[in-house]
Amino acid sequence: MSSKSNPILSVIVTIVGGATFLQKCLSRLVPQTKGHAIEIIVPYDSTASDISELKNIFPQVLFVDMGVVATEVRAGTRQAEHEMFDRRTAAGLNIARGDIVALLQDYGAPDPNWCDQVIEAHRLPYGIIGGAVEHEGRGGLNWAVYFLDFGRYQLPLTEGAASYLTDVNVSYKRAVLESVRDLWAERYKEVTINWALARRGMVLWQRPQMVVRQDRGQLSFTSLVAERFSWGRLFGCIRTREISPLIRLLYITLSPGIPLVVLSRTAIKVFNTRRNVGAFLRFFPELAVMTFFWCMGEFVGYLTGRESSL
Repeated sequence: MSSKSNPILSVIVTIVGGATFLQKCLSRLVPQTKGHAIEIIVPYDSTASDISELKNIFPQVLFVDMGVVATEVRAGTRQAEHEMFDRRTAAGLNIARGDIVALLQDYGAPDPNWCDQVIEAHRLPYGIIGGAVEHEGRGGLNWAVYFLDFGRYQLPLTEGAASYLTDVNVSYKRAVLESVRDLWAERYKEVTINWALARRGMVLWQRPQMVVRQDRGQLSFTSLVAERFSWGRLFGCIRTREISPLIRLLYITLSPGIPLVVLSRTAIKVFNTRRNVGAFLRFFPELAVMTFFWCMGEFVGYLTGRESSL
């Protein structure tokens, strides 16, 4: 699949949690490159300055210094923080050379056979293939954010076409990714990219053999509430650009029911698969609170069409 000059697989690891999580992720990822034409790319900017030691620990990894990067929204806000995640991913995509390009975030440590599974998956004809996300953290808040963000991706998964794929465990054939370069050259937003590909007739393929394990570490309730609201708002804002004014009005009108839909969908998944039922019941109050703030943010995103306040 690969040429002599290009690796078969480029893996971009986006810094979200910081050095501790990045070290764990790379510790599981780097050994998988031995004897294979695989490159690992970690873009970082001036706001992610605590990774200097990792450059010495992982000389096989290409750490890309982005320098000082200006954001469209006000610096220091949750929205600016998320924008930097998007820009780091885009920086990695712009220099990746692999015939297959895969994305991880530092919170998600890949299983030992993850790279092999990604390469094997792309023997299939599909241009975009996503995997499963399992829980590896501790505590109620960790479980709550896992169920909210990744409950639909927990094992068991049925292999096949899907409506959504997660950006913490997704891969693209290069030609497919290049076909929408204008959408990710500066910022990568999985919803925008994947929906654009779907509109062009691309199948979003779900591959359960590709597994990463999510751990957010020690979480603060107030910080997580602010995160959920701002990330929900960003999702709502992005969605308004993809839908008609009439559908947008419908979403605004029906927004009070979104928390019930989200919680019901998660409950159906958990009870149908009979996995993590105890954790779901035990930490349901935390999940309900985080879902409420996410959906409040989503509503504001639909209403204003802006990522943040002026």
